[in-house]
Amino acid sequence: MPGRIEETTPEDVLEVFRLRSDAAEPLIATEIAESLECSRRTALNKLNELAADGHLQSKQVGGRSKVFWQPIDSEEADTHRDSSES
Repeated sequence: MPGRIEETTPEDVLEVFRLRSDAAEPLIATEIAESLECSRRTALNKLNELAADGHLQSKQVGGRSKVFWQPIDSEEADTHRDSSES
């Protein structure tokens, strides 16, 4: 359909997490929306979908804000820990 805006996918959201400079920094829906040039509501829906599927974790902060981050699996954490101890 001509002129239709490309749909934001969960994979697009995960790519934002992968490409950031600080992997430990959590993100909010507004940051995702700005990065992907989509609405905040769309970003929040995708973030909640990814959290429900276990790809992201989230935490309520303040009255209405929620932060999201990618969990580090135990193997990745061990690898990171080992390399930082060298």
